[in-house]
Amino acid sequence: MLRRLLFVFALLALLAPAFFAALPLRANDHPLLVDLLPEKIEVDSGFTGSTVILYGVKTLPGDIIVTLRGPETPVVVRRKRQVAGIWINRDAVAFRDVPQFYTLAASRPIEEIMDSESLDRNQIGTGHILLNTVWTRTEEEVDAFRAALRRDRAREELYEPEIGGIVLIDDSLFRATLTLPANVPTGEYVTETILVQNAEVVSRIESRLTVEKSGLSAEIFNFAKSEGALYGLIAIVAALVAGWVGGIAFRKN
Repeated sequence: MLRRLLFVFALLALLAPAFFAALPLRANDHPLLVDLLPEKIEVDSGFTGSTVILYGVKTLPGDIIVTLRGPETPVVVRRKRQVAGIWINRDAVAFRDVPQFYTLAASRPIEEIMDSESLDRNQIGTGHILLNTVWTRTEEEVDAFRAALRRDRAREELYEPEIGGIVLIDDSLFRATLTLPANVPTGEYVTETILVQNAEVVSRIESRLTVEKSGLSAEIFNFAKSEGALYGLIAIVAALVAGWVGGIAFRKN
């Protein structure tokens, strides 16, 4: 499959200039065409990470930025304080729709493509992800909780601080390689490709990616989700049996 993809990509690189010169862009043509490979990633017990390749064609000049984010869930960030010699949770901030994974690739450094306000508006870059609060127990230092959330995701390699590069061929074809770590969460992801001219977004297109469990771990997950009460009972019985066997072993020793 990869050899076939590289062959097609090379063929397009040779034919694209003549093709676009012979066929002028019509008003209703989309200036971006993209495809994602693969569109689904299966995660099992031996999963060590994966690579997603996005390739496409642009019919207008400009820079390309590709972002991959998801799945989005509410997140509560807590801060511990020492009270009477004991560390306890005192302050907390809840954020809505937080992407559990985020990475991007760009044809140039994003600060050279767009200004900070435009990066915030389009949520391009880990420092520009919109983190709206649901509720908060502290009215001050909310930005500190946002920074702590970003640091935590970066430490787990879920927010990639390094910006990947985009390969451009004849200023028409492009390819972006996005890497997913071994601990990537399962769920639905969105890949957004934007075309930027003079710091303005002139075209935007989305692609979908699914990361799901497979094998025995998927069967256990689905069983626990569909038969929660029975799964809990089995877990309790298994824990009791394990404790009983462990007790016998220690008594013999």
